[in-house]
Amino acid sequence: MSSSDKFVAKSGSFPFRLRTSRRRRSVGLTVTDTGELLVHAPKSLSLRAVQEVIARHLAWIEKKQAERREALSRLEPGKVYYQGRALDLKPVNSAAHGVRLAEGCLQVGLRTAAQDPWPQLLNWYHREAAALLTARVRHFAAPMGLVPPPLELRAWRRRWGECHPDGRLRFNWRLVLLPPEILDYLAVHELAHLLVSGHPPRFWQAVGKYLPDFAPRRRWLRVYGSPFLLWKLEPA
Repeated sequence: MSSSDKFVAKSGSFPFRLRTSRRRRSVGLTVTDTGELLVHAPKSLSLRAVQEVIARHLAWIEKKQAERREALSRLEPGKVYYQGRALDLKPVNSAAHGVRLAEGCLQVGLRTAAQDPWPQLLNWYHREAAALLTARVRHFAAPMGLVPPPLELRAWRRRWGECHPDGRLRFNWRLVLLPPEILDYLAVHELAHLLVSGHPPRFWQAVGKYLPDFAPRRRWLRVYGSPFLLWKLEPA
């Protein structure tokens, strides 16, 4: 069951969404990518008790909400993104479809001014993501003693990559929007899962062996990556 309520703090009030379940035994707090507080709680727990849990974790909640606001503020309205760069989208009158990076912008060939550029742009992003990820996976696989496994693209809204049990690597196409060093971190991260399953200390040691400065890259992704999971070209 889901409902909405509001928590009042000295710094002001903010809404939260409450989801209850008879199976749940404890309270879980999540700050979503858009900064909303989501509370999972046992159905038997009173609203007052839920508010008390929120109050005890208020500093953590406010820190996470501030991080989400800062991350969202980095997305510039009307811009498109490629490898960490915010670019202008420039429609070009052209009978031939195509997208190309030129003069500090992404040029999209359109037959008419009314044509939606997003389908072409999305196809281009997929091709670029496949090419970049394939190259970087091959680059890191060699020193790791691995044969580059098959690579697939996904359009997840909450995940950047995964190593499938059968050895295939799956990546979010939106990695092409992020800085190259973040794409490299994901490539090494997923390749390392072919050496060590799960995330025990041995896994992070393997990542660090082949990417010594992985920690700040991982931190950047955790703090600033979320808005890009939701990004889409805004209608003109």
